[in-house]
Amino acid sequence: MKKLFLEILKDIPLILVCILLAFFIWVFATMTTDPTEEGRFSQTVSIETVGLEEDMMITSGLPYTVSINLRAPNSVWRRISLERTSAKAIVDVTGLEPGVHTVPITVQVGISPVQVVSFTPNTATVTVEKYETREYSVEVEESGDIPTAFRAETPVVSPEKVKISGTISQLDTINKVAVKLERNNNTETIEQSLSVAAYTEDGKTVRDLTIQPEKVKVTEEIKMRGGYRILSVKLSVKGEISTGYRVDDLSVDPGFVTVYSADKELLNSLNSFIETETIMLDEINTTTNRKVGLNIPEGVTLVGDSTVSVNVVVSAVESTSTFAQIPVSPIGLDDGYIVSISPEDIDVYVAGPMVTLAEIEPSDIHAVVELQDLTEGSYQIAPKVEFTAPETITVQSIQPAIIEVQITKISDEEIR
Repeated sequence: MKKLFLEILKDIPLILVCILLAFFIWVFATMTTDPTEEGRFSQTVSIETVGLEEDMMITSGLPYTVSINLRAPNSVWRRISLERTSAKAIVDVTGLEPGVHTVPITVQVGISPVQVVSFTPNTATVTVEKYETREYSVEVEESGDIPTAFRAETPVVSPEKVKISGTISQLDTINKVAVKLERNNNTETIEQSLSVAAYTEDGKTVRDLTIQPEKVKVTEEIKMRGGYRILSVKLSVKGEISTGYRVDDLSVDPGFVTVYSADKELLNSLNSFIETETIMLDEINTTTNRKVGLNIPEGVTLVGDSTVSVNVVVSAVESTSTFAQIPVSPIGLDDGYIVSISPEDIDVYVAGPMVTLAEIEPSDIHAVVELQDLTEGSYQIAPKVEFTAPETITVQSIQPAIIEVQITKISDEEIR
């Protein structure tokens, strides 16, 4: 046994040489069939931070991209391209206190075998800040006006306070937390859900904060002042619109006015409306917009403009009319031909404003058949109607719609 053991020990160098030779042969074969290449990793490299405490956040310094150079067999590069292999850059901030720190970057590629040759950047100078939540009261910033006859109560905010989370440096710049309430001559109580924002002392918005809740409900009660009253405006109209016209719309703007009186009993005794000066419709035959005064009751004062705008929309009444036995004339017949038309006259039906139709005479209407380039033969032709009338008049129908035209060539003897 001892002799056998000694024999084996004597052969160990030879065994090692064989193993090394086999390894080098394998490496050579691999490099020949699947050569190693160096290149840039082209997929997106995600940035990942680890070790960040719950009450801390990184506010700057993380790289947007990391460029990685790899060395890998050709087959691995093909897999990287086909499988869209991922890689990530890791920034470890474990145990870092608030402040500016330079930390190393490590990279991981999700495939093997690969060798990371280099990557840039290989460090990151990050700013770590403490993160906390504070509570703030919400102010209301009002803009716009309400009518003189009304007063606005102090706005009520619900909830009155919000919680804002951010870095200490951000929170320290907050001078006020507010919502903006716009009033546009409101006469009724305002209820709106408004977005909350934080502002610095010079009025700039502090961004990248988390505000809870993001919106609050703002209620501002609008009440009428004593001595004022709102009255509707009633149009005073007389007369009839001219024959052949109609009124499509009759409106007044504004539809309400405010009056004032120190006499409470007088104010309460007023009608709920105030009349305009009388508008005579028989003087109007076209759309009109005019300013008219108001018949203000004695003892009260009108708040604001003493006139209102009255808009009267007028249009002509549409009607139809028939013009019978309008002669049909041929036009465009070449020399050497004669023509006969059957029937020789037509009826024309037209539509338009009644007042315009009343002014049209039969002699204003001309019916023709066009015979240009036609030779001897029988034809069915649609007559055309021409007349001197406003564009508001349209031809609705022609009867008959088709007439027969017979064209005959004149013989030489007839010509002589």
